[in-house]
Amino acid sequence: MKTRGFTLIEILVAVVLFVVVASMGVYVFTAQNRGWKMESDKVAVQMMAKGTLDELSRAARLTGSGLPEGMGGIEVFGGGPERATFVSNEDGAADTVRGFEWTPGAGRLSLAVTDSRRFSELGYVWVELNVPLVAGPGVSATAATTVRPFVLPVVDRTTSAGGGCGDSIILDVTSLEGTPNFWNSPGNIRPVTLGLVQKLDSTTYRQSGDTLYLRRNRLGESVFAIGVDTLRLSYFHPADGWRDSLSGSVPANVVSKVRIRLVMRSPKPDFKLLEDSPATRGYRFSRLEMEVALRATALTNR
Repeated sequence: MKTRGFTLIEILVAVVLFVVVASMGVYVFTAQNRGWKMESDKVAVQMMAKGTLDELSRAARLTGSGLPEGMGGIEVFGGGPERATFVSNEDGAADTVRGFEWTPGAGRLSLAVTDSRRFSELGYVWVELNVPLVAGPGVSATAATTVRPFVLPVVDRTTSAGGGCGDSIILDVTSLEGTPNFWNSPGNIRPVTLGLVQKLDSTTYRQSGDTLYLRRNRLGESVFAIGVDTLRLSYFHPADGWRDSLSGSVPANVVSKVRIRLVMRSPKPDFKLLEDSPATRGYRFSRLEMEVALRATALTNR
């Protein structure tokens, strides 16, 4: 019995059918993969936007918390990309001034406290100082004084075994020295003994391009979020409404709410999306907005 092979036409038909079926399979797989990637990018952008907005709103909501009335607040930097500093005392850390040591010209003021571990070495403190009513190097140590609050950076601290007696925090007062409002006699400026010294937490956000940077106290900047297409902060003044910067209305520099508008985009452009929708620039976006009521309305601009 003779065996009959396939004819050329049969082989060609089989090849064509195989190519058609394979092409359909590749198309279905590609479409499914593209749909999965599109949904994955959407979810990733939404999660990044939500996490970024949550942190920004948390910093705004904590503004002024743990501080005396009129302290804390927001420092807004005008012009250029968005930038703002939120000031609070997040954990309520404070201590009592047990004594002090100050040497004129050294730029350092040492405060004896109960436990220096409550303060950050590269942070800030709020402290009340007795200062003369009249500025000038000729003012005597017995001149009439007034109590004024100051925000000063912490440059060092000493801690005895287990804290307690012998603890101190070293403050940088060079911002006071060399100005008309500083007094060069050691007895002319003194902390309020048994007065409070309070920790300050300073958080600065700065946008540059599509990157949002974070700076805590006086530590170096670090990248906080990438893919920030737009960030806009606006401030509600009780007598002046919403403004993009701090209002000069009476009372000046007072806000009760902060509005945060955030637009995040996917890290890399999708060229097929760019081809289908040029207005998107090939990115997928997530747009969020939130209004945050502040715990303190008066601002501290350092």
